Amino acid sequence: MNRYLDAIPHPWTREAIQQAIFTNFTEAREAIEDTPGGIFWRARLDLEDSLWMFDCSVTELLDEIAVFGERSQSPAFWQTADADQADAHKRAVKRYIFNCTSSLMALVDHARNFQTAYPVTGFRDHLQKCFRTPGLHSFLQCFRNYNTHWRVAEANWSIHSDFRSGHREARFVVSKRELLRWNGWSASARAYISAATDPIDIHATFAEYRRSAQDFYSWHRGAVLAQYSDTFRPYLEYKRLHQGVLKCLKWNALVSHAPKSVNPYTYIAQYLSKAQLEALLALEHGSEAQVDALMNALGIGDFCCPELRRKVASFFESFGATAPQVAQTGAASGGG
Repeated sequence: MNRYLDAIPHPWTREAIQQAIFTNFTEAREAIEDTPGGIFWRARLDLEDSLWMFDCSVTELLDEIAVFGERSQSPAFWQTADADQADAHKRAVKRYIFNCTSSLMALVDHARNFQTAYPVTGFRDHLQKCFRTPGLHSFLQCFRNYNTHWRVAEANWSIHSDFRSGHREARFVVSKRELLRWNGWSASARAYISAATDPIDIHATFAEYRRSAQDFYSWHRGAVLAQYSDTFRPYLEYKRLHQGVLKCLKWNALVSHAPKSVNPYTYIAQYLSKAQLEALLALEHGSEAQVDALMNALGIGDFCCPELRRKVASFFESFGATAPQVAQTGAASGGG
């Protein structure tokens, strides 16, 4: 691979990155992403995505159980002539269980791969600390194989009502007998099933595992960032420089090709939040402070060259002292 930046020694400067962009726009970003820090950062984000997908899958499962519990209180729920609503919820829970076990094991595989590539001190100790219930992880790991290679788990609804207290609980459960029809359970998973109450509560099982996963990855996230700071800091700086140079090029083109009759504040308001526009209008029209504020709001304060600064100042001056009043009117009517 013969990219411009590959021949430049580290650390790369803004000038080197800018020249790389001029040489080959696509290869400049690829070279930054292929640095050790870029590879690390991408792997970290992949792990975060896996955790997010597992969390979403569990949320969907628990929400479905909650919806069933709420809707099943109505007599009409059980008297639908053209469809059995309870069966519809049962099938939905079945699908969400499959999604949960699949995303859980994807998360586990990605975490192991990340730990192999980027070992974190204390990883094993914190696993044991956060996942305290013996056999829970093994059970869910085997439960995924059960769903994938045997049959998708059949969770049945169960409603318990205490007429004295008025408490009502709707659950989805899997019987031990149903689970043990499969002979693929590990010794640890089988011990978990044996120790669990019969039937096993789906909501309680996945809610507990998610809490443990959230505790562990909250620690893991901080530990990774602290331990590998020297690896990813150059990458984030290169990325910042790359984005800054691109923004400068973009704004140089926007200001250079802006219609001569356009109000600069109306034009700029398309790219600023309401708060940023109001902060800009609070400064003296066309002043150096206003130009600096605009550069900072656009994220190019550290990258703006004298030529671009002069263009922006001239852009403001072209509309004279009455421009802020016109722009304020536009902002009030929703132009910002």
